[in-house]
Amino acid sequence: MATEGHEHAPSAGEYIIHHLHHLQNKAQHAVVDFTVINLDSVFFHGLDGHAGLLADVVGRTQGHVGSAGAPPGRHRNAGRDGRQPGQGHCSHAQSRKLVAPLALTVYVWIFLLNAMDMLPVDLLPWVNEHTVELPYLRVVPTADLSITMGLSLGVLILCLIYNIKIKGAGGWVHELFSAPFGDKWFLYPFNFLIQIIEFVAKTVSHGMRLFGNMYAAN
Repeated sequence: MATEGHEHAPSAGEYIIHHLHHLQNKAQHAVVDFTVINLDSVFFHGLDGHAGLLADVVGRTQGHVGSAGAPPGRHRNAGRDGRQPGQGHCSHAQSRKLVAPLALTVYVWIFLLNAMDMLPVDLLPWVNEHTVELPYLRVVPTADLSITMGLSLGVLILCLIYNIKIKGAGGWVHELFSAPFGDKWFLYPFNFLIQIIEFVAKTVSHGMRLFGNMYAAN
């Protein structure tokens, strides 16, 4: 005779469906519904993000702190802005001061998001079942396409901001219409179309490559 525990054990299909379901603020009734929030993804994404911010702090600290007169080590070079003593003012210096620690932050952040997949699949759901008892708990944020596309969109926005900051608004707009085929008025529509396609393709490609990819941070 089957025990009570075996009588209520989920089937293989039910087990898989349960593990693929997010903890959401409301039921999703459409493929695209921006009012639905995957609360578990937001929580674990923020939790891993704090570790990424810690890497940013370490990178900035290592870039400014060291023994006087001693050459910087590799860990310090990772957080430096690329300038050497005696160099004149560089227009890109402030950009590099932000981008280097930011790149390290994103690297660690994405690595930790994917590393959640290395935990036993039932570990955190088991803890949840015996503590707060949430109906669903999906712990790998990169299994949520909205998270990876959000990261990719953030990278796109930063690229646009720093393109305009470095080249100037006029220079960036000029490049938008003059590359890649050349600065000829009759080529402007084709250049602009190719640039827009490139922005969209890079963003979607980046987001899809981050989606569930353990090696996306490398």
